[in-house]
Amino acid sequence: MNYMNRTTSLLLTLVMLGAFGGCKPRSDAELGTPFDKLEGMIGTWELASFSQTDLQNALKEERDLSQLYIDGLVTPLQIVLNEDWTYNVTIEKGRNYFGESGTWGLDDETHPTYLFLYTQLEGAASDTLQYNLGGVVRTFDSKLDIVYERPCDGDPVLEYTFSFNRQQ
Repeated sequence: MNYMNRTTSLLLTLVMLGAFGGCKPRSDAELGTPFDKLEGMIGTWELASFSQTDLQNALKEERDLSQLYIDGLVTPLQIVLNEDWTYNVTIEKGRNYFGESGTWGLDDETHPTYLFLYTQLEGAASDTLQYNLGGVVRTFDSKLDIVYERPCDGDPVLEYTFSFNRQQ
């Protein structure tokens, strides 16, 4: 009997400690309204760095190839994303992976992952270019990363990362 009383007593003590320990103060704070990701994309973006990652290499070797675009003499690659969903590119040095102009869009305006550039080719044809966003850009952020996966036989073999700084 004595053994049963101790066990019951111990069990009741543990239950009470668990009940009191499980009580946590309530937080009545609100997170506020989410940032407008679309508004964060709008502006003039100037290339700050350019790198290439070899996806076929087990070490995922990355090389800084900024000198292909940036030489300190000419204005680096610039992309202007306008509020009316149009865009234009200014480039004096390096290969243009973005087209000259067209319209732009996001895969999801509240949680974007991809940037789409719709370029107008000669005639009625158009081309859709898709890029990964390195992260969500808010209106007060000054950096935009655009990642282009270069495929070979349908599989990406190289990844180009264009890092832009906001100009306006």
